[in-house]
Amino acid sequence: MQQRKPQQTAVILKAEWNDLIVEYGRLEEIGDFDFAMPKHAISVAFLPHKRVTWSVDGGKPETAPMPAGSVFMYSEREFVWHRREKESEYVNLKIEPLLLNRLADESGLSTPVKLEHRVIFPDQTILHIAQLLKSEVVSGGLAGNLYVESLQNVLAVHLLRNYGGVSSNSTLQEAGVLDILKLKQIKDYIEDNLGSELAIVDLAALVPMSQFHFARGFKTLVGEPPHRYILQRRIERAKVLLKVTRLSSAEIAYQVGFSNPSHFTAQFRKLSGVTPKQFRDSV
Repeated sequence: MQQRKPQQTAVILKAEWNDLIVEYGRLEEIGDFDFAMPKHAISVAFLPHKRVTWSVDGGKPETAPMPAGSVFMYSEREFVWHRREKESEYVNLKIEPLLLNRLADESGLSTPVKLEHRVIFPDQTILHIAQLLKSEVVSGGLAGNLYVESLQNVLAVHLLRNYGGVSSNSTLQEAGVLDILKLKQIKDYIEDNLGSELAIVDLAALVPMSQFHFARGFKTLVGEPPHRYILQRRIERAKVLLKVTRLSSAEIAYQVGFSNPSHFTAQFRKLSGVTPKQFRDSV
């Protein structure tokens, strides 16, 4: 988002992953101003406004109230904000169109996908994903790429099903089946590479399957999504290292795939109920 008159305090944080760009902003500027939103993006406004004014494709400005959690889908339209009467907090999500087209193609749906243009509407799924991605941007990506990939996949499927022109009778077909033998191959690979950066797209390529259908098949067989399973395996590996080695907690964190020791400690405590030090002292 480009501001033309950034005269007051603004906090804008941006993070990019393979097929997703997330921007979190909190702007104190109020009054009359013009800035264009990125085409093909989705915005979620966290704070309510009694009145906001905007225009689409150079048309007549419109004014309306904006409830907290309102979603905007810009599609190919040019959306320009003109007036805001209080501070604003938002998340912009820009998902790579190739991702949506790939999912549609794998599911036997027509391409290219063209999302609807909609303004100020509620969608609890998009709001929840935006809140989670905001936390990732603010924390510097502590949960890791696997977690973001999972959110990205959920968002892509949700957009395609609800705003991509898919009829209510259509379903996203399964492209390939993840069976027990393939699952063992995946689990063995995860165990051998816990200390490396693991990505759903790379795991799916081992089968091979699309990342969308792989994640769904994995959850069906294992009972939890890939990112959560991998997190638990990393914590279990860390417990073994805490028991049988004298490596520091930070060294163990890196060995089991955490890039941040503080995040390792937080996740260890969340899953185990104690810190790594407390766990080591108890054995």
